[in-house]
Amino acid sequence: MIGRWPFVLFAGLLVASLFAIGGLGRTVFADLRALSTAQNDDISWTMSQLEVELLRLQNATQQAQLQEGGDLAIVRKRFDIFYSRITTFREAAFFQSFEPSPKTRAQLAQVVTFLEDTAVLIDSDDATLMAKLDVLHVSIKEIAPAVRGLALAGVGIFTTQEAERREALSSTLSASAIGLICLIVLLFFAVGILVALFRQGQRFGHVSEIARARFESAIASSLDAVLVVDVNGHIIEFNGAAETVFGYRREEALGADMVELVIPHNMRKAHRAGMRRFLRTGNAKVLGAGRIRLEGLRKSGEVFPVELSIAISEASGEKVFVSYLRDITSELQAEEELQNALLKAQEGEKAKSDLLMVMSHEMRTPLNGILGSLEMIDQAGLSNKQRHHLNSIAVSGELLLSHVNDVLDLSRASAQNGDTHDSIFDLGALVNNICDSLRAHAKARGNDLIVEVLTPDLGYVSGNQAALQRCLINLVGNAIKFTEDGAVIVEAERLASEEMVEIRVADTGVGIAQEDLDRIFEEFVTVDTAYDRENAGTGLGLAITKGLVQEMGGDIFADSELEEGSLFTIRVPMPVVQKQRVMTPRNTEQTLPDLPDGISCLVVDDNQINRDILTAILEDLGVAVDEASGGFEAIALAETKGFDLLLLDISMPEIDGIETLARIRAGGGASCATPAIAVTAHAAARDHENILQADFHSILVKPLSKAGVHQRLAVLFDLMDDTQGAENEQSDMPEFLQRFGVARFEAALEEALEETESFVDALVVAEGLTEGLREEAHRLSGSAAILGQQALWRALQDIQNVAQTDWSDARSTLLETVRTELRHARSSWIASEEA
Repeated sequence: MIGRWPFVLFAGLLVASLFAIGGLGRTVFADLRALSTAQNDDISWTMSQLEVELLRLQNATQQAQLQEGGDLAIVRKRFDIFYSRITTFREAAFFQSFEPSPKTRAQLAQVVTFLEDTAVLIDSDDATLMAKLDVLHVSIKEIAPAVRGLALAGVGIFTTQEAERREALSSTLSASAIGLICLIVLLFFAVGILVALFRQGQRFGHVSEIARARFESAIASSLDAVLVVDVNGHIIEFNGAAETVFGYRREEALGADMVELVIPHNMRKAHRAGMRRFLRTGNAKVLGAGRIRLEGLRKSGEVFPVELSIAISEASGEKVFVSYLRDITSELQAEEELQNALLKAQEGEKAKSDLLMVMSHEMRTPLNGILGSLEMIDQAGLSNKQRHHLNSIAVSGELLLSHVNDVLDLSRASAQNGDTHDSIFDLGALVNNICDSLRAHAKARGNDLIVEVLTPDLGYVSGNQAALQRCLINLVGNAIKFTEDGAVIVEAERLASEEMVEIRVADTGVGIAQEDLDRIFEEFVTVDTAYDRENAGTGLGLAITKGLVQEMGGDIFADSELEEGSLFTIRVPMPVVQKQRVMTPRNTEQTLPDLPDGISCLVVDDNQINRDILTAILEDLGVAVDEASGGFEAIALAETKGFDLLLLDISMPEIDGIETLARIRAGGGASCATPAIAVTAHAAARDHENILQADFHSILVKPLSKAGVHQRLAVLFDLMDDTQGAENEQSDMPEFLQRFGVARFEAALEEALEETESFVDALVVAEGLTEGLREEAHRLSGSAAILGQQALWRALQDIQNVAQTDWSDARSTLLETVRTELRHARSSWIASEEA
């Protein structure tokens, strides 16, 4: 394609050539006019006339001398003519145009002097002039050579000037010729450009015609409905697919208002408003947004789903909108069928996993009983054969238990859905401890177990300690099992990325064939499938290991050669963190009054941890405590025994605390009038208002503290105002940790967290948030509160209190919050080496 710059260059050269040729033409015309005058003849004649007039003056003087009474008038006339010739010569442009030589100036000065001197004589009277004629004659003869010299000098100068003028004219004519040649070349160039443009226009027209034909063919043959609409909303193109989709003939659609033709009634107002906004501001939501799903309207009035894409085309300042539409009714039906199939597959997979887990549990229970009973049998009185049979039973039972545990671990891994439990631990110590525990097994098979920590500063890391431990046990155990009289080497180092840790387990054992490397991480795959397998197993160890590594965000690799050994490498993200310590309780000043002696209390809670901590607190305060794990048990105890105080949990299975208190009051038993304090994890003001309306004296909010319980009891027994001692309601640490110590606290925390994890797994697959699940959320939130896990308590409270109508939308967010707080709870309480 020819650009704009050649035209600009051509136009500039053409204008410059025209100006140059015009200027040269004017010069030529001027020179020709100058040459056309008789300047040559005039100057030659003028030069020759100088001498002629001087001779005539001389002749007139001689005749006047020779004749008696000569005619002096003729002398005077001839002098005037000669004088005029000299004056003309001096004042002529010709004489002014050159610089005369010194000789010429001297000659001219001699002639001028003669004229001046003679003019006086000529102007005298006749007598005087007659008397001086001889003198005049002599003077004329004297200046004759000067006059001749002036004539010759003028002719020479004129000749030179004429030669120069002819040279200038020749140059001008040459330049004009060159200019004309350039102009002719430019004209030829212009003709070439015009021809090229003409041919290019022909090509563009041909290409445009082909493109238009292709576009029309593409629109006509498109499987998608194509609508081309102008800015006024009128349809200007409507292809065959559009006729099929919408039911209108092309003749009906062309020129019609698209909104009235194909857009459902409930969307027309929004479409018109969007079109006006786009034309006014250029902002569009649908235009250029790719394929979006909307609804269309058929001629029959049927509203159906469409997939729509709109683009804008602009040419010569006119805009049109090109819309591609597809009826996706069948696609949506297929998607729904696929989703249903996926749900069924997931349900089947879950059912299989649940079956494996249930069967593994059910099988492990009798196996534990069998193995435990074998240990209890006294083999002292048995024969060797009997002891051999018992030993065979024990070995087979242990092997079967190992297989069951593998299946159970696989089921648990499948149910975790990628949830990991991060904690802070010493990575180097973990690797060494695992290898120390397996060193005896390695030695029994004649193997050397070598540990090399290649990075000195592995230190404390954040990660899933339990998962990593299980992976290393599986890999090192396999290396020992398949190696005899060799070596097993475990290496650990931190990679350059700092976040990633690489652990390698190498052995000199039997190795794995290359064709088997790709499938050793599959479930229930064992490479040794011979009938006389030396190393039996379920084929789940590496599958479980790979699943755990992937859950930790890492990867596992294997490399091996038959009869030479194997190398397994795992890379997992485990960033370095600062070692954390468990907080030690601080001594607090107790300013609350002592309670009266002999107070008896009934503690009612379905959560064992809650009952333990509350019982311990009350016993420290000198209160005698009876416990009940549910509402019906509490009603029976209150019916027969009189208590001084009832501490009732609000949310309990079967019947809650409010209903329990109402039945105790209505039963008329020994404790029907006993004051009651509600124990609850509910923190909302409206919940407290509802509880107090149920004849409770006051409320204790979990997590409980000794100071808080003491204060409530002191108020109840009128030992202090309700406002005194409020600052002691919350301790700096969980009461459970202060009272029972770190070991029991961590055990209780681990149990509560495992129960919460199981609860989250149940919520993932539950169809809705049932009352049973709400009660479980309440029970677990109470445990979290007792153990000081406030964030986890709030997350569980949110699940317990969420409206049923909001559950489907909020479930994923709420569950992710609980998972996050679970991970935080696991990593927050780590016993330090100094504890």
